[in-house]
Amino acid sequence: MGRAMDKGLIWIELSDGFAAPGCPICNIISQGARRYFSSFLHESVTSPGERFRLIQSGGWCARHTLLLLTVESREWPDHMGYGIIAESLLEVEGRWLNKAREMLLRASKRANAHRWPKVLRRVCGQVDASLRCPVCDSEEEREESFARFFIEALFDVNLGAEMEALYRNSEGLCHRHLVACLRACASPERALGLLDLELPKIEALRFETAEYVRKHEHRYRGEAFGKEIDAWARASRKLASHFPESASLRHLVDVTKRREKRTSEDAAPLEAHTIEKERNGDGNSH
Repeated sequence: MGRAMDKGLIWIELSDGFAAPGCPICNIISQGARRYFSSFLHESVTSPGERFRLIQSGGWCARHTLLLLTVESREWPDHMGYGIIAESLLEVEGRWLNKAREMLLRASKRANAHRWPKVLRRVCGQVDASLRCPVCDSEEEREESFARFFIEALFDVNLGAEMEALYRNSEGLCHRHLVACLRACASPERALGLLDLELPKIEALRFETAEYVRKHEHRYRGEAFGKEIDAWARASRKLASHFPESASLRHLVDVTKRREKRTSEDAAPLEAHTIEKERNGDGNSH
């Protein structure tokens, strides 16, 4: 057992993350990015210092640009904030491209044909060497902090039982953050303890996903769907880190439920051993 820990803000954030659907660390990181973009749009769009730092990084990645536009569409639907930033970024992009063009023109006049690929790689490397999404950088640091705290709390003498209960009652970690938490384990016993918590969740989700697939087979189409109706959606959160827009995923689940007329919210899924018996019996088809 490790030393006794005290609860703090990071515990509250983790507790809230576990209470929501999906990976708790993904939930925390997503909420943090939303707060950042809301604050940025309200306070930093016209700040020379903030814009300079953003321009130096080359702007945000595709995931964070989409998140910014999503937040902006709710708070500033004219998208003037991103328009102002985009104008500056495009100006810098134009300067980089003109510089690259000049470099390539000079290189083409003195480079032999067989050296051209090497010259081109060098030129392109100089153009995009500084590009790095600043929100991604910040998120990576926070992910490491939350992974370390989670592991310490999970095996803490005071907080361990409560943290384990939070984990058991959640969907668990996504693949990316499970790996991050495994790296934070200081001993094989901790790593094995974490895997013992996560493996039953993976097995249960795989079974429910298989149930969803099975009930689309012709001979089982008379069976009502149970909670496995959204297993594919939960699997997407489990397999893909930083899953975008939970509202969009809920919409896709709603569309699926409307399409599958035989869905019953109260229908209980068959036990795993029953399905395995059917699959191993005569007449099974895949």
